Amino acid sequence: MILKDEYRETTIINKSRFLACCMPCSTEEKARFYIDMIREEFPDASHVCTAYSIGNIQRSNDNKEPAGTAGIPILESIKKSGLDQVCVCVVRWFGGIKLGAGGLVRAYGGCTADALAHAPKAVEVQHSLWEVRYPYTLSGAMESALYRTFLNVQTEYGDEAVSTFEADENQNVPDLIRDISRGQAVPVFLEYITAYRDL
Repeated sequence: MILKDEYRETTIINKSRFLACCMPCSTEEKARFYIDMIREEFPDASHVCTAYSIGNIQRSNDNKEPAGTAGIPILESIKKSGLDQVCVCVVRWFGGIKLGAGGLVRAYGGCTADALAHAPKAVEVQHSLWEVRYPYTLSGAMESALYRTFLNVQTEYGDEAVSTFEADENQNVPDLIRDISRGQAVPVFLEYITAYRDL
C-alpha cells in the first residue's frame, strides 16, 4: 500500500502547532529532496523532524528535538501504518509550553499516525496490456465498447484501426473482444504492467 498524493494535516498540542506533511517517495533521493523542500517552505518553524521508509531503507531525524523524541516516533508510525515508499516531515512551531520527552513522542507519533490514516492511499495491482486490430467498419462500435469496458484505451489509424488497452485481473479479454466484435477481432496479449487502485 502506498500514498496516492501528498497530504498535510495540522494538530495543535499545548499551543504548539504540528504540521504533518506526507509524501509518496520511491527513492531515497526523492525523500531527501522533499525534506529539503519542506524545510525551505517553513523557515520560521522551530523544528522540521523527518522520517522515511522505502523498502529496506529507513531513516529518521530529530532536527534538534531531544534525541529519540521525534524522528523515531514518526518512523514507528509509518511502520504501523502498513505504508511503504513514504516520507513524513512534521513541522513544529513551539507554542511556549514544554511537552517533555514523553509528550514529544506522543505528539510526533500521534500526528503522523493521524495524517497517514487520513491520507489518500492506493494498492498495487497487476493489469494486462492488450492490442486488438479491426476494420474501420467496426471502429465506431468497437471503440465505444472498448472505452466502456477497459482502461487507458488508445487507438491509432492506418490500414486498419489498432487499439491498445489495459484489463484488470478479473476480465476475460478474449471472450469480451469476441463478443464486442462479433467474432471479427482477436486480441493479442502484450505484457503485464503494475498499476494502482485507489482505496
